[in-house]
Amino acid sequence: MKAVSLALLPFALMLAACDAQAPAAPTPEASDAAQDEEALPADPGFEGDWAGVLDAGVRTLNLELDIDLSGAAPAITMISVDQGGARVPMDIVRFDGTHVHFSTPGMALQYDGVLEDGVITGTFNQGGLSAPLVFERPADGQDEASAADVHGEGEVVEIALAEGHLEGVISMPEAPRAGLVLISGSGPQDRDGNIAGHPVYAAIADALAEAGMASLRYDDRGVGGSDAQAPLAPAELADDAVRALDVLKAQTGLSCVGYLGHSEGGYLALLAANESDADFVISLAGQHQDMETLLYDQSEALIRASGQGDAAVEANRVRQRAVFEAIANAAPGEAPAAIEAALIEGGLPESFARQQAAMWGQPYAVAMFDGDPAAAAAAFEGPVLGLFGERDLQVLPENAQAALLEARGDKPTRTVIVPGVDHIFEDSETGSPQEYGAAGHALSPTARAMLAEETRVLIDQACTD
Repeated sequence: MKAVSLALLPFALMLAACDAQAPAAPTPEASDAAQDEEALPADPGFEGDWAGVLDAGVRTLNLELDIDLSGAAPAITMISVDQGGARVPMDIVRFDGTHVHFSTPGMALQYDGVLEDGVITGTFNQGGLSAPLVFERPADGQDEASAADVHGEGEVVEIALAEGHLEGVISMPEAPRAGLVLISGSGPQDRDGNIAGHPVYAAIADALAEAGMASLRYDDRGVGGSDAQAPLAPAELADDAVRALDVLKAQTGLSCVGYLGHSEGGYLALLAANESDADFVISLAGQHQDMETLLYDQSEALIRASGQGDAAVEANRVRQRAVFEAIANAAPGEAPAAIEAALIEGGLPESFARQQAAMWGQPYAVAMFDGDPAAAAAAFEGPVLGLFGERDLQVLPENAQAALLEARGDKPTRTVIVPGVDHIFEDSETGSPQEYGAAGHALSPTARAMLAEETRVLIDQACTD
């Protein structure tokens, strides 16, 4: 899978977590040892989707659980709605009847809860934070909004990789004019791009189908029907997209094809386009700045949106800078230790520094800091369309737009800022990730109409013989 929430986890959360002075949580090993005795099968009532709100002290976080009991071993994924729908698969999952324990030691995160009367009541622990956390079934309105009814849904397809495979699905309208491969943003996501209970990528595929475009969207590595190994660099995910484009062309017979990438996927789309015969690229809230610049901008916007001022911005930037310098100067394989040491020196608790180091020291995360989105954009000769959300606080629209236009120079490029929408192109008052899922739709009517119309114009330009 991709590194967890690379561009979606602001360092502002680090400041909040560092202020927590809760008792140390029991280790995952201790909890697991307690369950090594004969355990009861999981209560079938655990199966499905759950939603809860974590009080992290200075802010709350909307969390979701996806519990799957259908496989040979139970699986749980935690989704952080307020962090762009970042999905965190749990490494350790244990059930004992109505009791559940799950954890991921690399992030020092664990949860222990009990299912009773349709509610999971338990305790969330991460780093120095220990807090009650209750999960309930999503509201009926959210379930309704999550139901994807994609126009022209086709057969499930398999994308063969060097090791393993990806599973995807083609949306095939009648007499399509062109085909697009959809590439997700940071963090492992399924083919529908379920963020805050809304199938964002399924809605995009539906909008494209209504505009007469076929599309292929697929489960990221390690998610859903995909079983591939975790990537070590963006180039590996770009290669996945190249292979997906070959499958789309073979299945549909279309000669004019391209990519649509969201967030980090906008960068990956351009990498893939440069290694394939793609005719065009669409970037939705795409990453077109280097990682350091993106994260500085993003974190400042999110901190100020939370009501904090210059002092909080500067304190956060100092810690960011320490991490970025540690990554840049670390020898291969030594980034986690360098990050941990830098954060401890900066005054962070050891447990929290270790958690951040485990995340930011992952090979994929380190490779993202070496990436050059501007070079990828400059190298592609075909037309590029960039759509950005006016109220996006994760990829600031004016900054990303300017970066893309500068990189492209005189190559055919059109950029549009969609009014009133956030990073996932839902209507939003503030653009805060805390509002994700509140709009009651997976794609705002304005964004849907503009995507369809702008794509038609792009196809006219790219696909005319």
